[in-house]
Amino acid sequence: MKLAEIINIMEKHYPLSIQEEWDKCGLQIGDKNQDIDKIMISLNADNDTLQEAIDQHCQLLITHHPFLLDSIDNIDKDNFMGQFIYKAIENHIAVYSSHTALDNVSMNQWLIEELDVDDIKKGDTSGITRIATLKHAMNQDEFIQYVQDIYHIKHLKYAGQVQKVSTVAICGGSGADFMHEFYGKADAYLTGDSKYRHAKNAFDHHILLVDINHHSENIMVHKLKELLDKEVDCEIIEGSSPDYYHYI
Repeated sequence: MKLAEIINIMEKHYPLSIQEEWDKCGLQIGDKNQDIDKIMISLNADNDTLQEAIDQHCQLLITHHPFLLDSIDNIDKDNFMGQFIYKAIENHIAVYSSHTALDNVSMNQWLIEELDVDDIKKGDTSGITRIATLKHAMNQDEFIQYVQDIYHIKHLKYAGQVQKVSTVAICGGSGADFMHEFYGKADAYLTGDSKYRHAKNAFDHHILLVDINHHSENIMVHKLKELLDKEVDCEIIEGSSPDYYHYI
């Protein structure tokens, strides 16, 4: 397939028009006329991920987090951004990213569907978050353990205190600033990259804040592969996408 055909499929599902104003979704590096036989999907756009795509003989790397989100002052092969650009071009690998465009459609839907819930709805005015009702209510300790098991999280932090969790809201990535939308609406709010002030707010407003880490967005690797496998006539593989953090 031509790269342009794959881009059209991606943007049918995740149009660039719905990305956040500050974001840099879309084609990062590449020639739309390039032939693509093999694709790797990964959470992050970094040099290790790009090398993995090279080692797997891919011609296209699709990532969630965009390479071009950081500003580029020059293309210097001695810095990591220059290395990435040189390496991609020299190895004929196109790079495409769908970040908040995908977030606005699928990310939090995928995340909340992992829980045993009913009545999934958009949770806030932007439409990016989700809220749902657990089929079986749990006490706080049961729910925290359940979240760890479902999302395969060895270490997490939480704040606030509730007797029972019945209604759950979620926003993957750095979504802690959406928590105020759920005061009085949800018993628990799941997100990543929470700060101390968010913990205080959870305590003050009687909501359980569970920080499931930014890397929980790695769910998109498998889910996006499932979606594209139905429409793209190429081999698609999943990148390893390790967490940048180490936990002790």
